[in-house]
Amino acid sequence: MSFNQRRPLSRLNRQPIENNWYVVVMLGLLFLFWVYARYIERVDIPLVTNWLNQTLPLLPTSRGLSFVLSFFHWKVLRHVIAVAVGWYFAYDAAVLLVRVLYDLPDKASAQKFLSRLLGMAGQTGNPPDVTPTTLANRSDSILLRVGGPGQVKVPPGHVMVTELNGRFQRILSAGKHALGRYEYIHAVLNLQPQRRTLDQFTAYSRDGIELRVGVSIVYRVKMGSQSATRDNPYPYDETAVRKAAYIQTVIDEKGTVATWEETPINMAKGTLIGILAGYRLDEIIFPERAGEEPYRTLRNELLRKLRVSLDNLGIDLQGVSIHRLDLPEGVTEQYIDYWKSHWESQMLLSLIDGQATEVEEMDIARAEAEITMIQAIQEGIQRARREGATIHMEEVVALRLVEALEMMARQSQQLSPLPKSLLPQLDNLRKQLGVGDVDPNLKLPGNSAS
Repeated sequence: MSFNQRRPLSRLNRQPIENNWYVVVMLGLLFLFWVYARYIERVDIPLVTNWLNQTLPLLPTSRGLSFVLSFFHWKVLRHVIAVAVGWYFAYDAAVLLVRVLYDLPDKASAQKFLSRLLGMAGQTGNPPDVTPTTLANRSDSILLRVGGPGQVKVPPGHVMVTELNGRFQRILSAGKHALGRYEYIHAVLNLQPQRRTLDQFTAYSRDGIELRVGVSIVYRVKMGSQSATRDNPYPYDETAVRKAAYIQTVIDEKGTVATWEETPINMAKGTLIGILAGYRLDEIIFPERAGEEPYRTLRNELLRKLRVSLDNLGIDLQGVSIHRLDLPEGVTEQYIDYWKSHWESQMLLSLIDGQATEVEEMDIARAEAEITMIQAIQEGIQRARREGATIHMEEVVALRLVEALEMMARQSQQLSPLPKSLLPQLDNLRKQLGVGDVDPNLKLPGNSAS
C-alpha cells in the first residue's frame, strides 16, 4: 500500500485537536480589546483623579490607581459589556447546539458535557463500573452514549474495547481509565466462562420427522498463550478480544443484533439442525452399537464443527451437551404406526418368501423321491439278474422299493412329522420281503402316503 493510500486512513483515526490554550488566547484577545477600547475613548486621567478625591477623600490617590480605574470608565465598559453579552449568547447557542446534536435531556446536562469537551470541568467521585448490562442501557449516561472525555472503571473479569471516529482505538483491562475526547466505548466483554442454553427448538431428521431438541454450550474468550494466575485470573488474547467485540449478526426481521454472547448458541442451533438432517430417525434414537449413548455421535460431531467455527471468531468452546432429543406430541403415535406397518409388511414378505421356499422344496423333494424310486427299481432288477433270480424279480424290486421308501421317510421326518405307524409298517414289509413271506393282498405304504 502506497503512502497516498495510507494517509486517508490515518486521518480517519487521528486524535482530536487539543484546545487547552484557547481560553488563555481568548482572554488575551479580550484584554487587548479592552485596552483598545480605552485608547479610542481617550479617558482623561486628571478627571478620574478629581472624581476619586471627591468620592473617596480619605483614599490616597495616585496616578497609577487613576490609570487602572480609567479602564472601568463607563465609556470603556460599554464596549467590553457588549463583547461579554455576545460571548454569553454565543455560549448559550453552543449549549443549545450540543443539546440538539447529542439529544441531551436538558440544558444543564448539555452545559456539563460542553464543559467536559472544553476541558473546563473534570469528573469528580469514583466512576461507576461499566459492565455489559450498563452498556446495554447506555442511553442513561452521556459518557456512555457520546463518549469521552471522562473516567470509566472496568470491573474485574471484564475487558473494554473503545473506538474513535468509528474505528478501533484500544483495549482497556480491569481498572480505572480516562477516555479521550470522543473516545467511544464499543463493547465490554466478560472474560469468565459463559454458559448458554436453548431448552427447545425444532429440527427434522433425514426422513422428514419433526424433533424437539435442547442444547447447551460453555465458552469464553480465547486466552491465547497466557495462563491464569493469582494476579491475572482472567487472561485474554487481544486479537481474540477484538474479533469477539465486533461479532454482530442480525437474527430476525426486526433488525435485532446478536453480539458475541448470543452468537455461539445460535451457531450451535444451526449446526445441530444441519447434523440431524443427515440422519434417519432410527439412527438417531437407536444407535448401531449396544450400550452406546443415543446421541454421542451427534454430540461429538457438533463439538468438532462448532469448535472450528468459533475458533475463527476468537471464542474458545469448552463444552457442549445435547440434553433433549425427543418427538413432539402426536408424532410419537405416527412414528409407532409407521414402524408397525413397516414391520408388518416385512413379516408378510418373509412369510410369503417362506411359503414359496417350502413349496419349492416340496417340489424338489417329490422329484428327488421319484428319481430315488426309479433308481431303486432299476437297481433291484440289475441285482436280480446278477444273482440269476429272475423268477423272484418282482420280490427283489419290491424289496428295493421298500428300502428306498424307508430311507426317504427317515429323511423327510426332519422337515415334517410323519404318521407313527408308517415306519413300522415299512420295516415289517421289508422283513417279510427278505424272507419271502409276503401277503399278496398287502398294499404298499408308499402308495397310501403319496
